[in-house]
Amino acid sequence: MRSWQLLLLNAVSRCVVKPFVRRSSAKTTPGRETETIDKMRRWVVRLDRALISKKPAPVSVDPVAGQPSYLWVNNKSEVRRTILYLHGGGMIIHVPGLYKQWAQRLATAANARVLLVDYRLAPEHPYPASGDDCFAAYQWLVSENGIDPADIIIAGDSAGGYLTLATLLRIGRSELGNPCCAIALSPLSDFSLGSPAMFTNEGADPLLSNRLIPVVRQLVLGEHLCTEPDVSPVYADLSEFPPLQVHVSSNEILRDDGVRIVNRARSQGATAELCEWYKTTHVHPLFEWLPESNDALAEMLKFMDRYQQADDSKTANRPSPV
Repeated sequence: MRSWQLLLLNAVSRCVVKPFVRRSSAKTTPGRETETIDKMRRWVVRLDRALISKKPAPVSVDPVAGQPSYLWVNNKSEVRRTILYLHGGGMIIHVPGLYKQWAQRLATAANARVLLVDYRLAPEHPYPASGDDCFAAYQWLVSENGIDPADIIIAGDSAGGYLTLATLLRIGRSELGNPCCAIALSPLSDFSLGSPAMFTNEGADPLLSNRLIPVVRQLVLGEHLCTEPDVSPVYADLSEFPPLQVHVSSNEILRDDGVRIVNRARSQGATAELCEWYKTTHVHPLFEWLPESNDALAEMLKFMDRYQQADDSKTANRPSPV
């Protein structure tokens, strides 16, 4: 049974957030997409302030010298596990307060340090800028910091889930070596809108609207072909992927993007796991006040432990997700 907190969030999203997204997308005419994004960015800044917790931060958040777009969360020398986290926001929006809070929670629960990447956004920096920045962050961890790829987990949500998949493809063509595993929360995997749920779940999704995707696609991709494997990972060769865990909600428009990427990875011999949650909301693990968020975080932790065992003493004494 879904929690009352989730039902409330879905109701508010359906009544407030989704209508705003649909209206803004519907009013967007070719050549004026930037105006829509500017309006959304201003609205999201206010939403970010309302969503973030006022509780004291449980772990440190530190800038990285010489890397102004990086933030270390819980950067302690005794922590072996490193999570490279790629935020969502359609590659056009960033919600920094929410993601710092989520990274702190993730670091505490996973006994890890988390590197947050403030990658470049479209339309100011269209494809492939965001992907370049995410790959560069992984390269920085491995080549400049000497972190063993076997101790790195790449994770991201929504557009960050897309960038997680895209970064894995880039890593596979490099000499860096795969991370031990990767986790994608409600990822976009097909910019061509070829997933059935993009349309069949339009009415059921309490938050996202498929009217927004063409706007994002134009701003991010421009004239790039949507079915190119580097653009839409669901058309790529995934046979060299590390173990992948994908989370989706049964009623979101990106549900089948997640299902398809898991099925394709499995069909090509890679290890992939699907966690489908019943009528939650897009990227629900990020909202710590949802009981369902703890359930998803627990699955993420089990997956991490399966493929990259943290320090035994720390894992044995690890606190429950909060």
